[in-house]
Formats: sequence, structure tokens, C-alpha cells
Amino acid sequence: MQTEISTLIQAYIEQRRQTKLDEIEKKKNVKNGVSEIELANLNEQIQTAYQDFDVQTWLTSAAVRAKQISLATHAVKFTHGSAKGSNILALVTHTDAPYLDSSAIVTPAVDAVGNAAALDVAKLLQLDDGNATLAVYLSQGDDHVLRPLASSDEQCQLWADGLRQALEVKTPSSHTLAKQIYFPIGGDNQYHLISPLYSSALAHELFHQVQHSRFSDEMKAARDARKKNQPSDIDVVRYSNLAITISGGSKPQNISQLNSKRYGKTYLFPCTAPDWQSQYQPPMFGSNWFDSREVGRDTYYLVKLLAEFLVKVKPLDSNIRIRQRRDRLADQILDSILTLAAPHQVNAKGWSETSELSPAQQCWLDPQADHLYSGDWQTEVSRDFGLWLNNRLEKISQQQLMLGSEALQHWQALCHDAIREAGR
Repeated sequence: MQTEISTLIQAYIEQRRQTKLDEIEKKKNVKNGVSEIELANLNEQIQTAYQDFDVQTWLTSAAVRAKQISLATHAVKFTHGSAKGSNILALVTHTDAPYLDSSAIVTPAVDAVGNAAALDVAKLLQLDDGNATLAVYLSQGDDHVLRPLASSDEQCQLWADGLRQALEVKTPSSHTLAKQIYFPIGGDNQYHLISPLYSSALAHELFHQVQHSRFSDEMKAARDARKKNQPSDIDVVRYSNLAITISGGSKPQNISQLNSKRYGKTYLFPCTAPDWQSQYQPPMFGSNWFDSREVGRDTYYLVKLLAEFLVKVKPLDSNIRIRQRRDRLADQILDSILTLAAPHQVNAKGWSETSELSPAQQCWLDPQADHLYSGDWQTEVSRDFGLWLNNRLEKISQQQLMLGSEALQHWQALCHDAIREAGR
């Protein structure tokens, strides 16, 4: 075990030295050559690199610089980029955790917060030999894992104590820019000061789950199979009504190491209270469900956003950014409609027999009504959606938008794909 972790450390330091040497060699091999003075300077940099990346020299430097960073699962900088409070490393997990929080993650990702110039020390501490990371060994007091690289026990202890500074919070503190909650614990104005911290570990896990559902080859293959009505062993996972926050702006690395890997993005799931429904009422009246108050009320704001966007870009030439934004807004409307349709689709089978819905919409909202329509009901429903959306956009824009067959066909295609992707 000792040999394995020490070998990883040596390989890591050697890799960093080689990266530095490659940069210098690239400067030496420029097309027009370099002057003798520049060449001498570059050769001196090579000698310095060999000295700086000597294993013992580099580890001694890393031990000194470790105090500039904190390994953490919960970081204060996500609340405010200038917050100076303590970060917390919490690796306790609960396999039967009843809530979705950081303790429910089997292997939580460890973040690094602090001076970006010292992130190489963070990567060192996260080297893993298959049993544990160097950080875990040091946190458990297993300093001997560094002994094969040290010239003496004293040097080994110096490294371990220095590197442990990135793992420990000796004097926990909050900050005026951090979130703070005063929780009353009794009389005489006694309070606990609670400072909730953002869980970068949980955000990282959720980020990868959402990214996998949206962009992985596995999920793309599953969606293609669904569109083609082909069998697949993989469930199609789709997260609706997502929001995105950005931390760090154009420099996400200033917040944390994992934030940089996420490009500063954090996905947020909707957590609004559910709408109270005293009694389920299927859509029995009217031939077109899209014209119902249920659909109009739930989609009004989304349709308004799309209308305002289309009016804004109307004078501009169409480009890929405009089309992508337009389709994202239309997809949000479709997500809302599919969510509204779901309760009707699991209602008592055959409920639509006494309704006024068109045969095609009965087939869509009532899976037992397939026999009512011999044609392609998905195309018919998609056309109903396209006509409805065109009319709504024109009305909300106060006739600033006059949408014809081209827009109708586009909305129809998006709806057709969404219905099939939803498994209908």
C-alpha cells in the first residue's frame, strides 16, 4: 500500500515536471529560432525545473503551500465570491439516508477552495491508490505513507503536518458575506448561529446525473430507440423545469476546483409547493384540450416569454443562437403540457368515451382509446398544438407576430418528437 501511494506521488510530480519541460522546449523550437540570450535563459529554466520538481523539494514546497487551500465538500465561496469563512470537509455517508443531501452520496466528490495557484497541492491530496486517497490517509493519521519518499522521520512528519493544513479547520468561522441564521435556544436572547454552506459535492453529483441524462451516448441511444419504437434496456431520464446558476462568472476556478470542472454551472430542480387539487377533473368538454383553461393557465407565462423573444428578434436575420433559444422556450411549453397530460393518461381506462375531445386527442390522453382513430393521431395532435401555439403567440403579441405555415410545421415537429419521447 505504501509503495503504491508513494509511486503515484512520484509519477504525479514527474508528470508536472514533464509538462513544464514541454512548455520550455516548445519555446526553444519556435519557427524562427531564438537568440543566444533567450536560449541561455530557457536552458536555465530547464535546470530550475529539474530542481523544483525534485520529489523531496516539491513535497516540501507543497507542505508549505497547503495552507492556501481547503479540501471541502461544503464551500462558503458559493454564497459570495469574497466570503472568507471556513469550508467544511464532511465525508460521512448514510446508505439509507431519507433525504437527498450530501450524506446520501456513496462517494462524494471532494472540492478544493482557495488560491488557484496551489490547486496542484489539492490534486496531490486526491491521489487514490484504490484503497483511499492521500488526504484520507493523512486525516486518519497514517503519515507513514509518505515515509518511502522522505530522507528522515522528521521530514516525513513535516510534510504530513503541512499537508494536513488543507484538511483541518482549527478555528471555524463565518463571514459577513456568508448566510447566517440566528436560531433561538431559550430565554435571555440565547441563540445558535447557524451558517448553512453550499454543498459542492452534492451539486457535482447532480450535475453529472443531469449531464448524463442529456448528453451521454447511452441516453441518446435510448431516446433514439424510443423515437423509432424499438426496445431498449435503458430507461429514458428527463429532468423538466431545470434552472441554472453560474458561480464565478468568466473565472469559475476562483470559486473552486469542482466549480471550474462544471464550467461554473449548478443545476437547480423545481421545489415549489405542489398545486392543491381538491378533485381530479378530466377534460370532458371541448374538442381541443389545448384551448382549455387548464393548459392556458399553466402555459401563459411561458408562451408570453416566447412571444416577447420572437418580437424582439423579428427584425434580425435568423441564426443558430436565435433558433436554439426559440426551441428551448418551445420545449419548456411542451414540458409543461406533457406534465399536465400525465394525470389524464393514467386516469381510469376509457374515461374519454363520454368526452367531447377529438378522436386524436382521446387517443393521446386516454391510452385505451387507440381504436377510435385509424390514422396517425400523433401527427393530428401535433398539428393541434402548432395551430394553438400560433394563435396564442399572435394574441399575446397583440398581432405583432403573424405566424404562418412555416412556424406551424416547426411547432408540429417539436411536439411530435416530444410526444414520442414521452412514450406515447
